[in-house]
Amino acid sequence: MDFSSPAGLSATTPWVFVHGFLGTGQDWDAVRAALRARGWQAPAWAPDLPGHGRTPLGAARPSYAAWSAWLDAYLDAHGVRGPVVLVGYSLGGRLALAWAARHPARVAGLALLAAHPGLTDPQARAARAAQDDARAAMLRTQGLAAFLDAWYRLPLFALAERPRLRAAVVARRMRQDAAALATVIAALSPGRQPPLWDALARLTPRILYLAGARDAKYRALAADLASRFPGMRIAIIPQAGHLLPLDAPEAVAAALYAWAYPRSP
Repeated sequence: MDFSSPAGLSATTPWVFVHGFLGTGQDWDAVRAALRARGWQAPAWAPDLPGHGRTPLGAARPSYAAWSAWLDAYLDAHGVRGPVVLVGYSLGGRLALAWAARHPARVAGLALLAAHPGLTDPQARAARAAQDDARAAMLRTQGLAAFLDAWYRLPLFALAERPRLRAAVVARRMRQDAAALATVIAALSPGRQPPLWDALARLTPRILYLAGARDAKYRALAADLASRFPGMRIAIIPQAGHLLPLDAPEAVAAALYAWAYPRSP
C-alpha cells in the first residue's frame, strides 16, 4: 500500500500490535479502543510475545531471528498471509523492524513507538549487553518486585511525578514470570540486536515513528531519524514518556489514524 495515495491505507489491511518488554497484548487495548472510536475497523491481532502473558518462552534461546520466525508462525496460524500494518513498541518495535526487514513486501505500514533500529558502535553494544546481563541477574536474584521498582524509576519513563500511573503499571507487570523475563532482557538486549538502519532506509515511506515528549532519549532519536530519513513520518506525543501505549493511548491512536488514513475526515 502507498500511504501517499489519495485513498490512503485500505480499511481491510490487517494490523498487528507488538508490545514491549514486560508487557502483553492487552497493553494495546486502550489504543485499539481509541482507534475504533475514530471509525477504524481493520482486522487486528495483539499477541503475547514469548515469555510474556499467556505465551511460554519455550526451550529455544530467544533471538531476533527466532522471534521473527515465531511471528511468521503466529500470522500463519491466524490466516494472515498478505500485507500487514505492524505497530511495535520498544522491544516490540525492534522485533517489528526485524520482521519487516525479512518481509519488506508484506509491510503495508510500520509504526515504531520508541524503538531503536540498533546500536552500531562496538563499545556501545558491549556496554548495553553487559548492562542487560546485570538486569537479568537482578531479576533472577532479587525477584520481579525489586526489578520493577528500579525499572520504572528510569528517567525515560517520566513516572516520578505520576505515582498512580507508576503503581498501576507495576501491579500490571507483577503477573509476569521473572525467570522468562530475565532470559528475554539478556538475549534480546539492544546490545545484541542486529543493526537495522538499512531496513529503515528501504521502508522509509511506509514508516511512522513516535516518541514521547518527556522521553529525552527517544525524542533525540526521533530528531536524528528525521534528519537522516526525510520521508519518514515523525510524531512527538505531548506530555508522554517512554510508556506510550499505556501513558498516552488517545494521542497514540490519533497519530496512527492520521498516518494510516490521511484522507479521512
